[in-house]
Amino acid sequence: MGWFLASIPNKLLKDSGFSKLIQLKYQYNQAQLDNWIHDDLHKWTWWLNLVAVIVPILILRKIIDRKRLLEILVFGFLVALFATFLDAIGTSLMLWDYPDRFLPISPRLLPVDFIAIPFIFMLIYQYCLSWLKFLIIDIIVAFIFSFVLEPLLVWLNLYIMLNWHYYWSFPIYIAIPILVRLITTKIVSQDLNYKKPD
Repeated sequence: MGWFLASIPNKLLKDSGFSKLIQLKYQYNQAQLDNWIHDDLHKWTWWLNLVAVIVPILILRKIIDRKRLLEILVFGFLVALFATFLDAIGTSLMLWDYPDRFLPISPRLLPVDFIAIPFIFMLIYQYCLSWLKFLIIDIIVAFIFSFVLEPLLVWLNLYIMLNWHYYWSFPIYIAIPILVRLITTKIVSQDLNYKKPD
């Protein structure tokens, strides 16, 4: 730990509150790495996470509309960004947590937040060109995520609800793809209106 503290500027170390937080964070990160090496890495859930990363990528590679590739990828990236950000807020506020990690340095639910959820919503975005169809499928998927998938993850002990309820997730799963579709549509329309100089 001494080498770690040596790299922090002296004026910050003199701030006893900050110094204490850095030490606690270092200890937490060490405990997290130890837990990942000795526990998470040896569970079936690690393999499930690996499948949740690889399978959607392979499927998407086969079925993505190449003519709209950039547009669909922008949509998926924005969904991943929102999902990961909201998940980080939820775990930080102790609303929910995850007992296992795919990687010791990643957010706990990286395969779901950054791969699986964007993958599902990218398919909806690709195939549901009208807003009405998009909204209907979005609501159905939000219902499945909130009232089928989340309870299943709780039952499998992959997701722990601390101060959260399934029905609070439902509007969030609806709102993310709607907001992202609005942003993506704006980006695409701006790009189509952009004219290169002669």
